[in-house]
Amino acid sequence: MIWTIWKKEVESYFASPLAYILIGLFSLITGIMFFNLLVTYTDGVQAIPQDMAQNISFVEEVVLKLFANINFLFLIFIPLITMKLFSEEKRLETIDLFWLSPIKEWQVVIAKGLSALSLVLSMLLMTVIFPLIIWGVGIKDISLLSTSYLSVILNACCYISLGLFCSSITNNQIISALLSILGILFLWMITWGGHLNSNYMISEIFNYLGITSHFERILRGLLGTQDLIYYGSFIFFFGYLTVKSLGRRNW
Repeated sequence: MIWTIWKKEVESYFASPLAYILIGLFSLITGIMFFNLLVTYTDGVQAIPQDMAQNISFVEEVVLKLFANINFLFLIFIPLITMKLFSEEKRLETIDLFWLSPIKEWQVVIAKGLSALSLVLSMLLMTVIFPLIIWGVGIKDISLLSTSYLSVILNACCYISLGLFCSSITNNQIISALLSILGILFLWMITWGGHLNSNYMISEIFNYLGITSHFERILRGLLGTQDLIYYGSFIFFFGYLTVKSLGRRNW
């Protein structure tokens, strides 16, 4: 059942212009960002003495900033992907077709979440040219590039689970997208609040609850058990809330 729903949702994405517009726009923006980062790095190296140029890290100035910017783009792109997954079906009342069959709510949630992730991975696939260019300039650290992609994929999974929940509580796509964007911003602001708090314990709690600190650690190759637990718990929690939200029809 999950495979059938996933296939239907993916076909639905690519049967409309939305998927191609998002992939094309994402590729264009990331390409411009990567080019600007390379130019800025090159100009910075050439503008200072050779002995000081060694202090400018290509990884810090180009690689990490590129993936941080990709994470920022997901703030807009992923809510646009998830906004109609449930809200549109609720508005058109086509979601009732699921409940007339033996399909469980959790199966629908997993299938729709995987379909959204498939589109996100298709967008990221367009960026494979960047690691090839990075490889060409001498940065041949496969583990660094792997964790960089892992960090944005894990964040994308969290954003998708949050977007699914927002889409399940309304039949308006615009409201769903706005709620998702506000939810992602809140996750970022929690980490910022931790940095601004002088109390060590509160600061550590905020840093753990906020998604940014986990993203930055994995982005730099510092993958830890606490980060995997955080991402797994986050995805499960909002997946559970989505299932419960869909189950309200039985109340």
